[in-house]
Amino acid sequence: MADPVGGMMRTAAAAYRRFAQRATGTDRDRATRLTGWTVGDLIDHVAWGAALEATSVRAATRLPPAEAPTLDGAVALFAAASDLDVDPGAPITLPAGTVPFGYAAPLFAFEAALHDLDLAWALGADAALLPEELAACEVVLGPMLDLVAATAPEGEVTVDLLGLGDGIRLCSADGGWRRAGPDGQPATTTVAGSAQDLVLFACGRIGADAVEVRGEPQHAERFKTYFPGP
Repeated sequence: MADPVGGMMRTAAAAYRRFAQRATGTDRDRATRLTGWTVGDLIDHVAWGAALEATSVRAATRLPPAEAPTLDGAVALFAAASDLDVDPGAPITLPAGTVPFGYAAPLFAFEAALHDLDLAWALGADAALLPEELAACEVVLGPMLDLVAATAPEGEVTVDLLGLGDGIRLCSADGGWRRAGPDGQPATTTVAGSAQDLVLFACGRIGADAVEVRGEPQHAERFKTYFPGP
């Protein structure tokens, strides 16, 4: 019987291993596409994140925390955590809140894969999100945009992101944003592209000039003001 949650953990572990392999011997002072971050900052962040994620999974199985002071140690700790038998409904405590393991696993895969692309970009290497990583993004991206939603324009604005799964519709009203299902009404702004391009756009790695924009372009251009992070 397929284990989709375990599969997501293995996808995350594989992406973290790729990241660690790319990071070996790199110049920590190189710039990345993350504003103000060097390669060294990215490596330190991933080492911290992988260790934190592994510790949170270990806690769900009543295992004690484990030390992982290096990137390689954190990646190995996460790989070991990916083999643990964890109930999909088990609570996983993360800095942004507590989520069920069934959501945490694709979240970990999303973060690991995205940061591996960040490092590949900084090093001038060709890389792309794998199908299983895009599947994780499809699960995670909508709820994540809910979490990071900030500034909303005046009036009612609808932004459709098309190209990843069934798409994501974001509606502004009363100074905030909410996700909504299709209602047959045209969007104020539609952003379309490949699944990878939609992920990179929504996460601020590429701009509106790298995707297809229909309708009022200013909402695509201001997207990361509306949804800062991740």
